[in-house]
Amino acid sequence: MFKKLISFFILLIITSSTTAYAELAIIVHPDYDGGELNEEMVKEIFLGEATTFPSGHKAIPANHSNGSPDRKYFLEYVLKMGETRHERYWARKKSTGKKGAPDELNSHADVLDWVAKTPLGISYIDKNMVTDKVKALFTVLVFEDL
Repeated sequence: MFKKLISFFILLIITSSTTAYAELAIIVHPDYDGGELNEEMVKEIFLGEATTFPSGHKAIPANHSNGSPDRKYFLEYVLKMGETRHERYWARKKSTGKKGAPDELNSHADVLDWVAKTPLGISYIDKNMVTDKVKALFTVLVFEDL
């Protein structure tokens, strides 16, 4: 029994030391008054399935550029898809005459500046990067294997 207990604690230590977590903040303009959002609503906005906030105001989403860790986490944990599937999704939408994917921004500074200057804008960023230039609506917990 004692050996099993020791083995369990060793496994617990190894497992907990190889997994880290981060938080992605869903951010909007500091004057946002578009209503309560949840992950599903954000997913719909970023996939072009919804074009407005709950208030009825137009939503303008912006992604991080391809290769960004924030984008990778957002695609995986909010949109529930990888980069390739995301690209195919938007290619299909465009082929049917729909608008293309959200604009892409190159850096955390670009994301913060764009959201701060775009009253109907919505994006996401590492929670640790959030400043008072934007409003964080909620965070998404992201787990990463080390």
